[in-house]
Amino acid sequence: MIDWPEDLVADIAARRSVLFLGAGVSRNAQNEHGVHPKEWSQYLGHLASRITDAAQAAEVRQCIKDGDLLTACELARKYLTPSTFKTEMLQEFVGNAYRHAKIHDDLSRVDSRLVMTSNFDKLYENRANQLQHNTVIVKSYYDKDVADVFRRQDRVVIKVHGTIDVPDSTIFTRSQYAIARRDYGHFYQLLRGLFVTHTFVFLGASMRDPDMQLLLEDHAYRFEGARPHYMAMPWDPAKTGILRVLEETMNLKALVYDPANNHQELADSVAELVDKVERAREKLADTAGW
Repeated sequence: MIDWPEDLVADIAARRSVLFLGAGVSRNAQNEHGVHPKEWSQYLGHLASRITDAAQAAEVRQCIKDGDLLTACELARKYLTPSTFKTEMLQEFVGNAYRHAKIHDDLSRVDSRLVMTSNFDKLYENRANQLQHNTVIVKSYYDKDVADVFRRQDRVVIKVHGTIDVPDSTIFTRSQYAIARRDYGHFYQLLRGLFVTHTFVFLGASMRDPDMQLLLEDHAYRFEGARPHYMAMPWDPAKTGILRVLEETMNLKALVYDPANNHQELADSVAELVDKVERAREKLADTAGW
């Protein structure tokens, strides 16, 4: 189970936090047939299987094997054609009819005013709106008025890579990352500001996102001595050195958990976090220590 630091619980209770939800959160969902959403490498492998040219399919699989997932995705989109690629995305994130899991309920109960997600699916925001009586505003990185919601008191979900509702504007391939940096630099400026004023908690995120890596590295080196941000990530004894590098170069403190059973321990840890945050908020209410 994750050992949630007291400082982090206090920041969440005071709504000075940003929950950043990655694919590991969505992995808890399943459809009526018991099928869970694919991990990124699994999804890219599926795309490779749909490519009819054997040499092209082998090229995509080699990129996956090498860990170059952005290039693998770029090639898969090119070899399948954008239309077929879009159809495959809609099938995975809409057609498979995944249902929310308990972790989505618990994350909503944590009640962080700001939630960001790199996930294209709508599992969290749909469930949060059900539980929060349709009070959750949803924005994407490309919305012209996205800055407006940061200073309001409303609950907000920010789709940092877009949404499956607008598949042509999702950030999924190497070129799409580059285009987003060129055309939506103002959005990344907003993120830089949040890194200074709020504590980020990355849940189920792999930190393969090149933009997020650069932003965290820039923040860590510009503001040495700042309190850390946090990242809940699967425990892997072979990656202890990598965890140390993340802490040193991105000022990210790792909160590790066992990834077995589709990240069940992450879900259990979030349920425990709900109780800790509720007790902290009761204390804030008693002391007026807002």
